[in-house]
Amino acid sequence: MKIAILYDGAHETWDAKDVASVMDSVREIQTCLRARNYEVSTVPVRHQDFSWLTKARRVDVVFNLCEGIGGISRFEDFVVGTLELAGLPYTGCRPWPVALCHRKHVANTVLARSGVPIPRFILAQGNRLPSDLTLPVIVKPAAEDASVGIDSASVCTTKKALKKRLAEMAEQWEEVLVQEYVAGREFNVGFVGRQVLPLAELCFDGMPEGSWPILTYAAKWDVGSPEDLGSTPVCPAELPADLAKRIVQVARSAWENLCNAEGYGRVDLRVDSDGQPYILEVNPNPDISDSAGLSRMAKAYGWEYEELIARIVEEALNRSSSRQAAAALASGTPT
Repeated sequence: MKIAILYDGAHETWDAKDVASVMDSVREIQTCLRARNYEVSTVPVRHQDFSWLTKARRVDVVFNLCEGIGGISRFEDFVVGTLELAGLPYTGCRPWPVALCHRKHVANTVLARSGVPIPRFILAQGNRLPSDLTLPVIVKPAAEDASVGIDSASVCTTKKALKKRLAEMAEQWEEVLVQEYVAGREFNVGFVGRQVLPLAELCFDGMPEGSWPILTYAAKWDVGSPEDLGSTPVCPAELPADLAKRIVQVARSAWENLCNAEGYGRVDLRVDSDGQPYILEVNPNPDISDSAGLSRMAKAYGWEYEELIARIVEEALNRSSSRQAAAALASGTPT
């Protein structure tokens, strides 16, 4: 079987570290797929260059690692949409959840209307203070992922701090989300298709004094920083069975409502002092490098990294086969 790995073809402004972070993941997955005797090619995606689509049409399945074009994350939506429009089998989530979850306020609205518990939020209007949210609140870009724009000043406890933060954010991002801060334990739930993986907890016991227990950009990407060292994932999470069940139920509801239980993803939650889980974010197509959270959860389930990658390919092929069979049935064409 032939597989093409799609990835962001970089930008002239990228430094060696940026390029390496992408290519390391590409090589990890390439190694796993070749170990399964697949014929694997790597295909960069660049702005205004559609040669990648021609190459994608020549394989049996596309392994979609493209998280944007030239580092612009919203272009990920267009890549997935093109794969869908072309009718190509591909890994990961469909265009709708990818585009939806890049707009946090829209995803939150859909979940809230479906009865999924979400902390109260508002899309900020310039630097005007929201009047109907209870402090403290967390302020973050509404259309970014990977903790971009989140740092130690993201949580605001006073109107003065919130006004200052909104002014700073408005200089960098057009859309800014203000959401009530949920104090409590933070958990991640991973999914591959309908399979739920063991829960992971983010423990913030080692954060620098005075820091809020949140996953900042530095905690996620600045290896060796105080915030990185202070936020420790524990998987499987240690918690009572009834609480674990509630967390999984809420996470599954969010995953099914937004992603239709297709592809792979991670749902992030906070649990308050009353034991109520709240959805923070649904992350379609999260980082699947071997050191990332989804791989950690898969290993706790019993899947080594190569098995996780193979399962993601299998899910894509099964989904594509189901669609082809449904289309043939609808058209009256024998399968």
